[in-house]
Amino acid sequence: MKKKTVLIILLVMGLVFAMTACGGSNETSGSDAQSTPAAGSSVSFQTTDLEGNTVQSEDLFAKNEITMINIWGTFCGPCINEMPELEEINREYADQGVAIVGLLVDVTESDDSMLPDAQEIIEDTGVTYPSLKGWDGFEDQLPAPGVPMTYFVDSSGKLVGEPVLGADVTLYRQTLDDLLQN
Repeated sequence: MKKKTVLIILLVMGLVFAMTACGGSNETSGSDAQSTPAAGSSVSFQTTDLEGNTVQSEDLFAKNEITMINIWGTFCGPCINEMPELEEINREYADQGVAIVGLLVDVTESDDSMLPDAQEIIEDTGVTYPSLKGWDGFEDQLPAPGVPMTYFVDSSGKLVGEPVLGADVTLYRQTLDDLLQN
């Protein structure tokens, strides 16, 4: 009887995880990819958005008190399902100095074969916040053992708060509220 109960609990936990996060991308590998950087670590990059415009992290972060970086993939159902709610958060928190930026794991500077799929998803979900192509080595600064994976960055490019693995809009709001109060 106890083995059956343990098995049921494990199955339920696995199902919950499967419903809130997709497995890691092929961009992320090795043991370093499984650990997240400490708060206070710097994030710095140059990449392009999905329209081909150059994006410098320093310029992006300086515009906002907090930038929420939501790492997602075109293959990830939970990522796509949360996008309309992320758009709502982006609009709701804009006057408080918060912005959301998407970061794709499967549309990168070196491989944008999934770009048409990403653009279609963005159009279908009504997202207006920018999505960026992954740059070479982004997973070293922002590891994603699964997606969606969300990081929070202050105006100077330092990681703040705890990253969130999985689609948890309530936790995103709570983290933003806590960060804005401090």
